[in-house]
Amino acid sequence: MRVRHVLLFACATVIAVLLHPGTASLYAQARGASALSGVVSSQEEGKMEGVLVTARRTGANFTVTVVSDAQGRFRFPRTHLEPGAYALVIRATGYDLADPGPVNVAAGKETKRDLKLQKTKDLSMQLTSLEWVEAMPGTQEQKDKLVYQPESCNYCHSFRRIVKSAHSAERFVPVIKRMISYYPDGSSSSDDGRGWGQRLLKFGDSFGQPTPKGPGEGQGNNWGSWPVAELGQYLATVNMSGGRTTLPYEPKATLPRPKGPATRVIITQWDQPRKETESHDMDVDSKGNVWYGDESHQFIGKLDMKTNTFTEYPLPPVPEGHLPGTRDVQVDHDDNVWFPMRVAGGASLLTKFEPATQKVTIVGEKATGQFLALGPDNKMWMGGAVNPFHRIDIKTATYEQTFLGPGYTGYQVVVNSKGNPYMASVQTINGYDVAAGKAKSWPITKGAWGRRGRMDAQDRYWFAEYSVDKIAMFDTRTEKLQEWSLRKYFTPYTASVPDKRGYVWAPSNMTDRLARLDPKSGEVVEFLMPTELDTKKITFDPTAKGDVLIMANMRNARILRVEVLD
Repeated sequence: MRVRHVLLFACATVIAVLLHPGTASLYAQARGASALSGVVSSQEEGKMEGVLVTARRTGANFTVTVVSDAQGRFRFPRTHLEPGAYALVIRATGYDLADPGPVNVAAGKETKRDLKLQKTKDLSMQLTSLEWVEAMPGTQEQKDKLVYQPESCNYCHSFRRIVKSAHSAERFVPVIKRMISYYPDGSSSSDDGRGWGQRLLKFGDSFGQPTPKGPGEGQGNNWGSWPVAELGQYLATVNMSGGRTTLPYEPKATLPRPKGPATRVIITQWDQPRKETESHDMDVDSKGNVWYGDESHQFIGKLDMKTNTFTEYPLPPVPEGHLPGTRDVQVDHDDNVWFPMRVAGGASLLTKFEPATQKVTIVGEKATGQFLALGPDNKMWMGGAVNPFHRIDIKTATYEQTFLGPGYTGYQVVVNSKGNPYMASVQTINGYDVAAGKAKSWPITKGAWGRRGRMDAQDRYWFAEYSVDKIAMFDTRTEKLQEWSLRKYFTPYTASVPDKRGYVWAPSNMTDRLARLDPKSGEVVEFLMPTELDTKKITFDPTAKGDVLIMANMRNARILRVEVLD
């Protein structure tokens, strides 16, 4: 066992304070004084419900979004907008904002601004990936194979990029092979130019392990379960190839705008300092600070949501040609920050960062993996993908033991109150009974790929079933599984534990929506986000009085906060 200590006193990168959203209760925000309000309408529909209205103050590093109600009314509380000049944008598929502003918000007054929408001139720029798939010609089998891939096209970009291309079937083959050579949890630039894709390097692969392969090698001629040549043939039937000037089918807006409860929300998105940041993970400390990593760079970052200030702390660099970056983030009970950090050769080693001193401790080389879970008795667990379960003592930052059985692979690690680890996998949940010294497995729905999730205080493991569009819950006390269905092609990547009212949340990068599940009734409410969405982990703000979701939006290098008002 080897423990290395690195003490970093480098100056941190600090982004200036631009605006203070306030810390009042959600009830007060909903009922308090308005800074900006108005009515959204169009000639076609009159007053419009479910239109997302987003405001950005000149020079600010974040946006605030509200949603119009059944009477077309929208309002921004004074807790979220300070005096100044604001640019406005809307999200309502099929419509554009006739006059985006600017609008001036005065101190101590309510500014009135009604918004007129007009039919969009380019519907294709507003459709989600799910709507593109629904519009595409092809069999159900072809569409399923396109969407339900282990490393889907939509992991990195919208399907719009495919249909807008003019590649022939033959030209698609090298393009697809090049895409396969990119890090699978990266992201190409979003619509507004944020996000970044990184090619796999000679040392380091998508599982955070050393590999002797060069970039893109070993990929063969298949993309998951689909031969690349066959995939290229299908994609050439749905794009602009062959000299087409229009698509050979009609794209349509099929997803409804938000209604009722889905309109009672305030969404804030902070731009991370580097537009190429790829934050696969984040966590929130006891003070409400957001800690996040970067898949492609050696630093750990912090956002103070009260002051809108970002701070980046540099980490030990890796040699050129070696894959850099960090993965999962877990804050312990003392607000120390833990994460897997890549080192020379590509391995991801468990690392502890102490914010008070900026001290970095790398746990011995046996503590490898992608994902973390804070267990009982001051133990940190590490595992995921092709890594077994590792247990680490938090107080001493030392590796203790590895738990290995016939079924140890999975996606993310969670731990119950008995100190037993679990991982969802392909058609199974894999776990380990520490007291009995025995690995165990349980079946889940046929064809289901268990993705990410969390363990709640009742020892219930909530996780997403990506390829069958479901949220699942495995009760580790009774060993019973329960599942709830979402819409077709929702492809949830993760699931939260129940919030204060018992709702469970799951994101969709196919629809740019968050699904809120009521496990008791099975009711699902979908909350539309103002921009492209791709998040791998949902947590809650411990300092908030109401339900406040926090996540990293890795599609466009932003930290996302969703405040639920109902």
